[in-house]
Amino acid sequence: MTDTASKATPTSLKAASTNALTEAFDQDLELFDDSSDRDYIRGADATSRILVEAGPGTGKTELAARRLSHLVNTALSPGQVFVLSFSRSAVRTLTRRLSLISQTDLKTLEQLRHVSIRTFDSWAFRILRLMGYSPSLLLARNYDQNIAELVELIEGTRRDEVHSFIGERRHIIVDEFQDMPGVRGELVLRLLGLMAPKGTTQCGFTILGDPAQAIYGFAVTSAEGGASAAEYWQRVRQSYGSELQHKVLRQNYRARPGLAKLSADLRSVLLSNCADEEKLLRIRETMSQLPPSLPFENEQSLIASGNGTRAILTRTNGEALRVLQKVLGTKVEGPASPVRLRAGNFASLPPAWIGALLRKVRSPNITKSQFSRIYSHLHNLWDNKTRLALSLPTEQVAWERLLIASGEPDDGTSIELSALRNRVGWPDAFPDDQNVSDEGVLITTIHQSKGMEFDIVTILDAPPNEDLEENENSEEEANVGFVAISRAGTELNRLAGDALYRSPTTREFSNGRQRLFFWWNKWINMEIGLRGDIDPHGFVDPSLHGGVKGVEGNQDFLLKNARVLEGHKVMLCKVVDDGKAIWDIHLQDGNRPGLRLGRTSPQLTYDLLQALHDKGYALPSRILNLRIAGVGTITDLGDRALEEPERSSRLWLGVSLFGTGDFKTFKGTRR
Repeated sequence: MTDTASKATPTSLKAASTNALTEAFDQDLELFDDSSDRDYIRGADATSRILVEAGPGTGKTELAARRLSHLVNTALSPGQVFVLSFSRSAVRTLTRRLSLISQTDLKTLEQLRHVSIRTFDSWAFRILRLMGYSPSLLLARNYDQNIAELVELIEGTRRDEVHSFIGERRHIIVDEFQDMPGVRGELVLRLLGLMAPKGTTQCGFTILGDPAQAIYGFAVTSAEGGASAAEYWQRVRQSYGSELQHKVLRQNYRARPGLAKLSADLRSVLLSNCADEEKLLRIRETMSQLPPSLPFENEQSLIASGNGTRAILTRTNGEALRVLQKVLGTKVEGPASPVRLRAGNFASLPPAWIGALLRKVRSPNITKSQFSRIYSHLHNLWDNKTRLALSLPTEQVAWERLLIASGEPDDGTSIELSALRNRVGWPDAFPDDQNVSDEGVLITTIHQSKGMEFDIVTILDAPPNEDLEENENSEEEANVGFVAISRAGTELNRLAGDALYRSPTTREFSNGRQRLFFWWNKWINMEIGLRGDIDPHGFVDPSLHGGVKGVEGNQDFLLKNARVLEGHKVMLCKVVDDGKAIWDIHLQDGNRPGLRLGRTSPQLTYDLLQALHDKGYALPSRILNLRIAGVGTITDLGDRALEEPERSSRLWLGVSLFGTGDFKTFKGTRR
């Protein structure tokens, strides 16, 4: 073990309080002065090619935002700049930071709104769609398959066609580059080769990342047989040689001095020549000596335990679900303060304000003046509570977002509802409407937390009944632990995992679907809420809701209670429709099914049959403990008969679900 590594786990962490933890390193704190490199990166011209190695808390997002602002202010139009990032959270964070740094300059802010900022997944989807691939095909495949398809197109005979759809970009910014192994790393190299070949000056780039935070590379490359993220980092340096400026940022602006030094010391260990097993040992020792968090049985105690943003980080999606269940407890209603989950395969809906505004539109097109009248009428009709529940944007912002989602130009004067319906479910149709609230507690996996920062971070101990993967990669596991530790700005603690039930693990179902699944004693916990689990027509089916007036009542209920319903329990009750088992979605009322909101789809029935049939178990009559993720817009692209107004608009309100549906198994032949 090197001397650097030996300093990674200070003995003062043992039995330290949270405050003592952050104060333990105040002495001899090494400060880095990298201001000259930051100034260079911010102000470099558009043709510059820069590789930025930025550790945790060094202001990478702020730097990228200021780089963008400089380019748009001095040399380029918004359409000539292009930003790609690994995660949606990183894209949202950058978008918000752009708004903050430009809020005193409205002209710059307006220009920056038109800069294309995308995840690799959504960008690949969009380019393939523009090149003629059907949305249904692209949505049926996983993200990696779509990205691999785009890589092949760039390498093949349609290379020039791809270039034409990308446009004449003059500068490309790539964020979180260390997490782009396999097909994503190949796409970066092919994109740079297409737009910014060596020896040319028509296009520059800025690539940002941190090798110590590479947490996606090993599993991906072992499955694909491709290069690791670190190898792609080196290939960029080798490809551009002296044309490339390599800058390193070390000064941590985010964390308190003690946590900043802890992060810097651990990062030096991870980037050293220590054996991977030793790196992992140091990370685990540090995490084991963190002070304990408050119990997590009550979300209010968690929120009240400190001021600022808070996250609970887990290793797996299954653990995140178990933590959520502990925090929410047995209470039927949703939490008083937001407790959000980002884990699993749960499908999210387009924002609710779209269906609320456009549900009763009868014409195939809507002009800007028509939209203005509709917006004004409903805005005045709804009270402030309803507008807040819908997160209703201003009229101009709403119109601009609908134009973009419909594929219309920014200055468009009308929207085809068919185009909006076709595109509303695209991954990046409404990126600005994602929930980015800083309130309450976020429960997510360490992987999902990449690119995010919090004041208070609680790391879940590995539950004692959970086995580590046999093929665990020590280097990646060490990096994962480092990412968790380095998310915290003011407080860092740990949460005992021994209070959790055994976590569900991934199980394969038909057509490549994956669900978290756990079978214990006679009970099954199965992840429910995937895309396609809910029948979109169930929310507006007159036969379910007592006629057209009942449908109107259901839609009005969803509209006025959009915020209140988040986190509320639902109960699935089995019915037989046309000889087939299906489940009605009821709002839970005490221990009984209450108001019927909608109905599940045959997809869920097929997967339940697959899980139960071979063992001779009957389908459950009731499925418990699911919760409403949110109210959103439902769209219909089929030809199923509907009543007005849905028959014309084919837009309405519905709910998405999350959690594990719990039910008891029994032998039988009932279907």
